[in-house]
Amino acid sequence: MLIHFGQPWRHLHAVVPGWIASVLGLCYGPLWFAQWFGFVLLAAFLPNDRLRIRYLFSFAATLLLLGTVLRAAGASAGPIFYDRMFGGDRFADLTAALASIPSGAMTLGTSDYLYASYTDNSAVFGVGISAMPSIHVAMAFLNALFLSSLNRRLGIVGWTYAASILFGSVYFGWHYALDGYVSIVGVLLIWRWASHLAHSDDADQRAFAASGGERR
Repeated sequence: MLIHFGQPWRHLHAVVPGWIASVLGLCYGPLWFAQWFGFVLLAAFLPNDRLRIRYLFSFAATLLLLGTVLRAAGASAGPIFYDRMFGGDRFADLTAALASIPSGAMTLGTSDYLYASYTDNSAVFGVGISAMPSIHVAMAFLNALFLSSLNRRLGIVGWTYAASILFGSVYFGWHYALDGYVSIVGVLLIWRWASHLAHSDDADQRAFAASGGERR
């Protein structure tokens, strides 16, 4: 709240018309799951060995370090779950704002589905309530970095989409803004680290080839 001089979701709902909210819902839902699987396949068949290794290392590290380790350490509930988890009506206005738009109503339905699985301790598709960090934001920004490495124009598309995911994560109340910022910093560090691994692997392959393919 201090970073944005108040609750940032309020600022976003004040300036976003309903039709943009519908686009955000499409980006945050079906398109996000499509790019999750699609980019792994794209990278797997990429002829550029160094970039392929860098992306796949980054993808795995993002899931392990951000999606598992940091997620467990920073376990929390986003604004859309806050009142149900901790009581009170701190985010009652957010719930009312979402209920007034079609894409928001769908979001509330999804949150009910996730909360029911949480309270019943049942394993269902997409189960899990955790805000810190945002894996939606992390994967979108990782893919933007990947697209930027392929082509400048593709990079513009990737960064535009990543920005919409960061925006939507706060707009729909799945995350606090800080959750997305932590994800971005984490992905940037992982991407840089993966670059060193990819270069190291590339150097090992060149050395192996230069030696006539003989291991000593």
